[in-house]
Amino acid sequence: MHKPRFHICQFLLRILLLSVGFLSVPCLATDSYYFFVEFTDKNNTTFSLDHPEEFLSAKAISRRMEQGIACDSTDLPVNSDYLAQLTNHGLKIHSSSKWMNGATVLLQDSSLMAQIRLLPFVKATEYTGIKTESISPAPGKINKLIEEYDYGTAATQINRLNGAALHNAGYTGKDIVIGVIDAGFREADNNIAFDSLHLQNRLLGTVSIIDSKIDVFKEDIHGANVLSIMAANMPQQYLGTAPHASYWLIQTEYVPTEYKVEVDFLVRGLEYADSVGADVVNISLGYFEFDDPAMNFTYNDMNGKLSRASRAATLAAQKGIIICNSAGNEGNSSWKYISSPADAEGILSVGAVDTSDTIAYFSSYGPSADGRIKPDVCAVGLGTALTNKYGNPITGNGTSYSSPVIAGLTACYLQYCKENIPHTYDVEHIITHIIRSADRYDHPDERYGYGIPDFQEAMNSILTNEIHNINEDALHAVRYIPGSNDLKITVNPFNTNRSCQVNIFTANGNLRFAHKFYDSTTIHLNNYVAGIYLVQVISEDETSLTKIMIH
Repeated sequence: MHKPRFHICQFLLRILLLSVGFLSVPCLATDSYYFFVEFTDKNNTTFSLDHPEEFLSAKAISRRMEQGIACDSTDLPVNSDYLAQLTNHGLKIHSSSKWMNGATVLLQDSSLMAQIRLLPFVKATEYTGIKTESISPAPGKINKLIEEYDYGTAATQINRLNGAALHNAGYTGKDIVIGVIDAGFREADNNIAFDSLHLQNRLLGTVSIIDSKIDVFKEDIHGANVLSIMAANMPQQYLGTAPHASYWLIQTEYVPTEYKVEVDFLVRGLEYADSVGADVVNISLGYFEFDDPAMNFTYNDMNGKLSRASRAATLAAQKGIIICNSAGNEGNSSWKYISSPADAEGILSVGAVDTSDTIAYFSSYGPSADGRIKPDVCAVGLGTALTNKYGNPITGNGTSYSSPVIAGLTACYLQYCKENIPHTYDVEHIITHIIRSADRYDHPDERYGYGIPDFQEAMNSILTNEIHNINEDALHAVRYIPGSNDLKITVNPFNTNRSCQVNIFTANGNLRFAHKFYDSTTIHLNNYVAGIYLVQVISEDETSLTKIMIH
């Protein structure tokens, strides 16, 4: 999201990269170059899916078990022999990605990449940016995304989403782990707004994916502002959306420069959040434009499948983590649209409204390039209440700030689900219920998405067993599974062996599909455009009508 800072030396570097596939002579002697090396496989790994405790924390395993999610090959660490061979060829391993099955490497002579591409276990390589050798505290700015409780100045943004219903019922995020992926958390270690976080040992740890030597508490203020929206607790002055949750602070964004390598840092941040057992992750970052314009994404790339950050966000959701991501602040710019990873499938991308529910002028447009409704929901992001580094209540602007409003309340809602429907909830159900509670669910658009959620309504839907889209007394059970785009229809046992008919209508009443079946059927909806559909099931004893949303 930074303005381009593309100098003539970098231009020459890019010409060489395009012409011969690598750079033979670095432009600046003090610079190192980032490349992403993707591997072909994970063969001969020393790890086994039968023993996930060897590469996942107990909390990460528990989260999977609670949601019925099996470990798979993406959980296995990359082949250590492949990493060793890269090192033997003179590359420095910055970090590896098990989800993307590759590694970010550093080197000063990029002609070495010609040899690396010939290695039999290397699938592809990509130049991703320049690293300045000296790392200094980032300036106090970020251009990424412009940025019965006494809630103080936070009352409007919480009450607009009926978040108080969760809090008043005792669901304030207790025992829920939130990962905050951002640019830095300046002064969060001694900010009085976070006193209770420290005193109650709910700040579980910090990490910089960029460089292990970095002290995230001396970096950018942006992440601390985001954290305050969820975690700050200043009696009679300010209360965050998840005041009793526990937090991991993860730095992936390096503010002074903007290169594609930061997309890979974000992937590593998500993997780290998974490994330490995060339940919810807030990402108030987004990528489409870089210092080297040749790295820029296009709108057509915003399909949830091209950017490694977007693919990782979807993988995180599939592993049981609820991802909340700011939609972007480009609504009044030439780009206009959402950025990566807000385009990811299976996550909550969050737009911004003001305190009167009017869409913020800067909130990025959807849909995704493949036509899915984006943003998913909205919250207050114009005039959002937060606390500064001294613990004083202030306001800020940006979808960076609407996203943690949603993330914190989603953590509270997750706590509610864990206590009321243990072992039956999952990420898809939770996101579906939050979306269904929103005020534009029946008429989503490219600015508001499905609108502003109502967490009290989401709570009520759990109590009526709507989470499974099933009426216990009904003869027909209709369940749409967004991740797989499968529509599953079953008939109660005493009504089996009788012919049934399913009809699918568009929202305006046009018949799209008709099919006869017995007992149960699964219909694949991969070719259906996003929108509202009516599913009619007719049997000898009953006719039912169920509304589903494809997004």
